[in-house]
This record gives sequence, structure tokens and C-alpha cells, in this order.
Amino acid sequence: MAFPSTFKSWLVNNVERLSALVTWLFVSVSSLYFLIKQLSFWHWRPISACITFSLIAVCFVLVTRHDHTLPRWRFPLLWAIYVLAIVSQFLLPYAYIAIFVVIWSTVLPYYISWGKCLLLSIPLAVPTVLIQALLWHEEQAMLTGALFWTFNLFAMMMANTAIREGEAREKADALNRQLVSTQHLVKQAITQDERLRIARNIHDVLGHHLTALTINLQVASRKSEVAQNSEVKAHVDQCHAIAKLLLSDVREAISDIREHATIDFEEAVHLLVKDLPRPKVTMSLQSGVMISDVKIADALLRLIQEGVTNVIRHTQSTTFSISLSKIGHTIHLTMQDSQQIPNRHIVEGNGLIGMRERVSALGGELTAGFNDNGFCIHATLMESE
Repeated sequence: MAFPSTFKSWLVNNVERLSALVTWLFVSVSSLYFLIKQLSFWHWRPISACITFSLIAVCFVLVTRHDHTLPRWRFPLLWAIYVLAIVSQFLLPYAYIAIFVVIWSTVLPYYISWGKCLLLSIPLAVPTVLIQALLWHEEQAMLTGALFWTFNLFAMMMANTAIREGEAREKADALNRQLVSTQHLVKQAITQDERLRIARNIHDVLGHHLTALTINLQVASRKSEVAQNSEVKAHVDQCHAIAKLLLSDVREAISDIREHATIDFEEAVHLLVKDLPRPKVTMSLQSGVMISDVKIADALLRLIQEGVTNVIRHTQSTTFSISLSKIGHTIHLTMQDSQQIPNRHIVEGNGLIGMRERVSALGGELTAGFNDNGFCIHATLMESE
């Protein structure tokens, strides 16, 4: 039986969480089983352990969610897991309860740097040694603490490796999408240049010859009129009319080629944001909008690329909307995410500064700031007439 693609995608993105929860389940059930067998279910220690284990699971699920829920509470909840893991060691005399700290160690590198994780690894293992030695009188408490310290360190290293691999994969995917969209833009630019070259050649060569032919036929008509040869004059006038009509058709064809020498910008954007795991991108392009300037098209594409990159790196926004419209020769690009940040003070980073410089170099303007829906970037560019 084939699973739906959405379920497969969910399973791939949550396999680490599921493995951690399975580990939590085995540790919790087994330790409770032995404790209840030793005491009774209604003893305060099994009940307290049940509550502690449940809170660990709830906090873990909230901290490891892939959306932007509870942004202010995630860091406190992360440390709550560690505290609850230590509390559980006070409640049960089984050394393997320290596995909860190992699970916590796999999440820590996602919130603080690898250097800080390394510095914290030793002091965070000390409570396990003290509890086992002083409370449960474990003879090998030091060895147990050292073993679990190595487990914690290994978990942190594996998590850090996964983070680096994920970042490298994201960067490679972004570069690949950028390459594909740029290739599409370059291909259209080459096609546009070729069409304009043909139009110029037709205008310079064929148009010149047709104009000369029209003038010569006009002269021939005058001469036949002077010679009073009505039959020849009629044929010359007919040829003159055909030549004028042909010249008019050529000019119309040249104008049509120039007007339709535009860039399929929507397809280039689609290739840039295709197969993004997050955010979900929605595009709203004004009907009939055409961009003929390759520099402006490239600038708009780079703005969208940087906007998407900023959303992925710096926010937990799940949606990103792109709106493009053209009024006269003025092009308006609006990008809107759905991040929820209480502090709306803007500190412009290299990405936003680069976007502003790119727009300014083309004589345009860029504004950025928060609104009721999230963070919004609006760029205005002017196409030459």
C-alpha cells in the first residue's frame, strides 16, 4: 500500500522526533514498571514520575515543532526539559533515566552554537554524577556520569552535523534554483537580443531599399505623366502603391517584434521558488505585465531570491507572497511574509542592505518594515521608455 505523498513528506521531516519519542516511551514505561513493582502505583513517586515524564514529552513536542508557534516560550521550554530530566533522576534510582538528558542534548545545538554546547556538556553532566553518588549511593557513579557525558557529547555532535548538512543542502538547493532561473533569464535575453537584431536589420536594410524603391516609382510616375503614357503610368502607380503598402507592413512587423521582445518573468520566478520545503510561496502577477529590460528583470529576480532566503534563515514564517504590477513604465514588487515577532525594530543586515543598493543602482526605491501581517518589502523600479 502506497502512502500519500504528504504523509511521506511528514514522515521524512519528523523521523528524528519519532525516534526520540520512541526512546522516551521505552525509558518511561520500563522505569515505571520497575518502580511500581517495587512500590505501588498509588505511591507518590510513581505518580510524580508519570507527571514528570508526560511534561518532558509535551515540552519536547513543542520545542521541536517545525512551525513558528510559541516563539518566546521555546527556549524556556528547552531548559524545562533538562530540569525535568534531572528531577526524574531524583524520583527513580535507575541510572539509565539519564537518557532523557541525551535526548535533550540532541535538541540543544538547534538553539545555541556548537561552541557553547561543548562548554556546557561537562557541567550539565555533573548533576547525574552527584545524584547517583549522594542520593542512590551508586558505587560507579563517576563512571556512569562519564559514560552519559560521552553520550551527550555524541548526540550534540550528530545534531550539529545534521544542522550543517541541512544548511549545506539548503544552500546547494538555493544555488541550483538560482542557476536554473538565471539560465532561463539569460536564454530569454539572448532570444530578445536576436529578435531586436533582426528587427534592426529589417529596418536598416529592407526598409531602406523599400523607401528608395518608393521614391524611384514616384519619379517614374511623374515621368510617365510628362510623357503622356497613361498605360505605363497606371502600372507604375500600382507598383508604387504596392511598395508603400509593403513598407507599411515592414514597419508594422518591426514594431510588433520590438513590442513582443519581452521576458517571461513569471516562469523565471517559478523556477526560483520551485520545490521549496518552506515557506509556501504564492505569486500574484498583474495580467499582461511585460518586462523588456533584462537588467530590471535580473534585479527583480535577485530581490525575490534574497527575500525568500531571508524568510528561510531568519524567520519561522510558513507563507510568502510575491506581488508584481506595472503602471505605465513603473514596476512595483511587493513581498510579504507571515512572521510573528513582538519586537518590530528593524536591524538591516547584509541581505536587506544589498537589496536596497541593487534597487538604488537602477534608480529605484525600496522600503521595508513590519505591518499587521508580518514583514513587508516594497520595491519600485522605472523602465526606460
